[in-house]
Amino acid sequence: MKKIHTLLFLFPFLFSAQSFTSMNEANIGDLVNLYLCDSNANNYASVVGNNVTWDYSQLAGVFGVTKDVQILDASLSSNFTSFAGSAKVLSVGGTLETFYAGGTGRTSQGFVFNEVSLGAVVASWNIDQQNLMTYPFALGNMVTDNFSGSITSGATGTVPSSGTSVSIYDGVGTLLLPGGNTYTNVSRYHLKDSAVATVFGTPVSFVRNVFEYYDLSTSNLPIFMVVNVNVISALLNNSSTLVLSKDAPTTFVGIDEQTSKSFTIHPNPVVDEVHLTGLFDKNEGYNVTDLSGRTFLSGLADEKINVSTLPSGSYLIRLGSSTMKFIKL
Repeated sequence: MKKIHTLLFLFPFLFSAQSFTSMNEANIGDLVNLYLCDSNANNYASVVGNNVTWDYSQLAGVFGVTKDVQILDASLSSNFTSFAGSAKVLSVGGTLETFYAGGTGRTSQGFVFNEVSLGAVVASWNIDQQNLMTYPFALGNMVTDNFSGSITSGATGTVPSSGTSVSIYDGVGTLLLPGGNTYTNVSRYHLKDSAVATVFGTPVSFVRNVFEYYDLSTSNLPIFMVVNVNVISALLNNSSTLVLSKDAPTTFVGIDEQTSKSFTIHPNPVVDEVHLTGLFDKNEGYNVTDLSGRTFLSGLADEKINVSTLPSGSYLIRLGSSTMKFIKL
């Protein structure tokens, strides 16, 4: 049974905080181009309330890389059959797409996450939709919800899934961005949700933690975002973080510093071949071991490794300083 409640925390209203309403909801065609930044940035999860400051002025960027954050027509999406009641899609850099139905707030029918180990993960809340916001949504308002449907990927097929979410307008204040840029009366929306599915008898959790910063006086789309998605289970663990800024950083990290892994693998679980993608040296040696450390395969890294001769079980691929776990069926 769905349970939704809204709480109001009492903040001293020193800022004239704006509410999220149907009047400032982003529309199809809205687009901002944000700069990709260091994924190790602080998410300031504990900095909440009124008259706060979020200081990202020293944030480093990834040189020359930007991401589009835009609202698309859901009916034109290749995934529309999984979200037939949706009106529009919030696309974050082509990595995370959240499908919204129309109504008196933000109601999500699910999302598509391009997960490096599983490929495209399609989470469709076609049984019980996810309520993220009821208009007007003011400072201190919080909505909790239960949702359910299915999760589909190339490795798992379609499996039932359910989850819980908490969304809150948790702060208003000053946002400091690179280049000495200061934005006042900025509103922060925080969403954390977790969906669980059982894959090959093992629970797999898909956990999102999203912070969106809005200057609602100038734009209906975020001017800064921190988006983290974790896929957690005994079969695999993967964490992806996007940090996106309206203003260009003045210092930079390399792409190899931006990610904690030099390569990713798919499919997982695997039957015949493991495919490697990422920033790795193809002349670098790899080892495939079981969890006790026994080596079964070794050689020079390539874009694919034949694992068809391995017995069924759990294995590790070690390549340079990175290690990835996979399941051989």
